[in-house]
Amino acid sequence: MTGDLAWRFMSMIFMTTFLIPLMGILLLKFTRNITNLNMEDRKERVFPFLFNAIFYGATTYLFWEKFRFPNLVTVILLTVTISIVILTIITIWWKISAHSIAIAGATGIYLALLLKTEPSDFYYAVALCFLFCGLVGSARLKLSAHNSAQVWVGFLIGFFVNFITIAVFNY
Repeated sequence: MTGDLAWRFMSMIFMTTFLIPLMGILLLKFTRNITNLNMEDRKERVFPFLFNAIFYGATTYLFWEKFRFPNLVTVILLTVTISIVILTIITIWWKISAHSIAIAGATGIYLALLLKTEPSDFYYAVALCFLFCGLVGSARLKLSAHNSAQVWVGFLIGFFVNFITIAVFNY
């Protein structure tokens, strides 16, 4: 990937997966559709998560169908989109830790990619990933943002959805 193409790629990812969803959430706060940015009330979380799932899905579609980026990039975007859709569906009935889904999803992606290569420091990388999962989960519990079931279910969903998708995908 050339330097110019890499910058365009990173710009598109940043805009569609961070900037636009952030602006949407800030707009919801400004219009008082959510009481605060922490979205402590489960019911307030459904629409922002749905909004994010739509933008991640649109990004995945654009990268797959229109821009023809490498398959691995598209599959990573797809598995993250699937995670957000599952998060949104569960949030309709139960509050679950989006932070746990995210960090465990990143761990699942990284671990699946490591297993497909021959890394020299595999055990250190895996230990570090799970350390980050523990730190994020502990922080969510310490802040009383979630109970242990919400953190563990988020971890399991995030890890297995992303790990299995990347491990099964043949690139």
